[in-house]
Parts: sequence; C-alpha cells; structure tokens
Amino acid sequence: MSQVILDLQLACENHAGLPDEAQFQRWLDGVIPQFQEEAEVTIRLVDEAESHDLNLTYRGKDKPTNVLSFPFEAPPALKCRYWAI
Repeated sequence: MSQVILDLQLACENHAGLPDEAQFQRWLDGVIPQFQEEAEVTIRLVDEAESHDLNLTYRGKDKPTNVLSFPFEAPPALKCRYWAI
C-alpha cells in the first residue's frame, strides 16, 4: 500500500480559484505511487513578494518566479528503519 503525505501551505491571502488540499492529494496519489511506495511532499503557494524573495535567495534572480522546487535526499542514517524496544 502506497502512502503519500502532503503538507499544503497556503501562504497567500487570496485562495480563490486554487485547488483544495483534497485535489492536490488526489493528484499526488495518482502519480507518485507509479514511481515509489512512500513520499512526503510539501507544496507552498506564495504571493508574488515571497516568490521574488525565494527566487533571489535560492537562484540569485531578482524577479518573481512561478515554480521553485527543492529535491530532498534523506541522509543514510534516516533511511534505516527504527525499532522500539
């Protein structure tokens, strides 16, 4: 059984016309299990000002952008399973 955990962050004032969390979850559940069993995904929807700040900080571009993505690879120690004793 696959599990896709979604952390949806709405960091913008106007939510009109945006998909709701259930829709994002359906999209992720429809795609990610084709590639891996488990995943955690954070989607943060921001306003133009935050988009500009993030683009400048992480890409050195002094303008807003429509998409920024940050891959995550867990350190080897986090990949092992922990057992409670």
